[in-house]
Amino acid sequence: MNYSLLVAPKKYDPQTEDLTTELYRMRGMLRAGKARDLCLRVSLGWLEVKQLSRIRTSLAELEATAKELFESGRLLQQLPTLDAALQAAEQRLKTERSNEGQELYFMARLLRGTIHQQGLALDDEAVEKMVNAYTLSNAHFWEDYYSTVDAERFDWYGTWDTDITWDGGGTSSMGSVLRPFLRADAEMLMVGCGRSEMSQQMYREGFQRITNIDISRPLLERLQRKLGEEMPLMSWRWMNASSLLLPDGSMDVVIEKGTLDSLQDNLPLFKAAVREMHRVLRTGEVLISITDADRLSELQSLAPFRCQGFAGQVAHQKRLQLYVCHKSVSLWDELTSWFKLEL
Repeated sequence: MNYSLLVAPKKYDPQTEDLTTELYRMRGMLRAGKARDLCLRVSLGWLEVKQLSRIRTSLAELEATAKELFESGRLLQQLPTLDAALQAAEQRLKTERSNEGQELYFMARLLRGTIHQQGLALDDEAVEKMVNAYTLSNAHFWEDYYSTVDAERFDWYGTWDTDITWDGGGTSSMGSVLRPFLRADAEMLMVGCGRSEMSQQMYREGFQRITNIDISRPLLERLQRKLGEEMPLMSWRWMNASSLLLPDGSMDVVIEKGTLDSLQDNLPLFKAAVREMHRVLRTGEVLISITDADRLSELQSLAPFRCQGFAGQVAHQKRLQLYVCHKSVSLWDELTSWFKLEL
């Protein structure tokens, strides 16, 4: 499970020590199993705090607690408590009209959907139908989210210009690590482009033949209107990562940044997406996967890839794993090719 995608943290306001104390008290209640006390505390006004930054921090704290409970096998036991707290958050945020307020409303629904999916082993459709909440691999979430929230950008793992402190020592931009694996004339596919500025920054660096795909049509239409005239060699197409509408071997570079993370709790979609990315690559060309997960063996086991990894931290807090995977020829393909030559 990757809870870390759900609520993007912001720098905490040092003047909110009272809220910090309150959050840790709530966390202790969850660990001690005092669900009734926690629900009462929520109902008495914890979420009446006006500042959205505080609500964001509160959601992040609940997210961290849910992760601990999941890893310790106690998520199902505390599911009613977490659900009550998150429903209270949704009610508080439902009337917000600012972009940040709307974004947090969706994040609360997403977190609530995720804990139900993990606690009750539900699929995406069941979560949406039973508890009116979302999961990351549910296309309806992204459609509704991008149709409602009009934020400028979202780059959880950083982007081309982001400085990374690498494990081997030194700090450099993500782009400086990726550049040796790219060519200016390469056909590139950005899988799950979202609101990231990665493609725009790469375009300005001379890597312009980029096809951006996403499952949100409103988002793609917005990006086309905003950037189409300025960046004529770049395109935006609706596509599902697990079923790419592209010919075999049509791409030189495939980049995914967090897209596989959003699918990892839906294993069939996750596996299909990895294999589709492999299929559309030309032999010897590269898949670039940007994540916070240890995914090297997973990528190489699902498709014939030869991968190398780079690890570091974004802004000294967010863990980053960057994998560059060259498409290998499978044994079956080699045998098929050999038989064709013999015939």
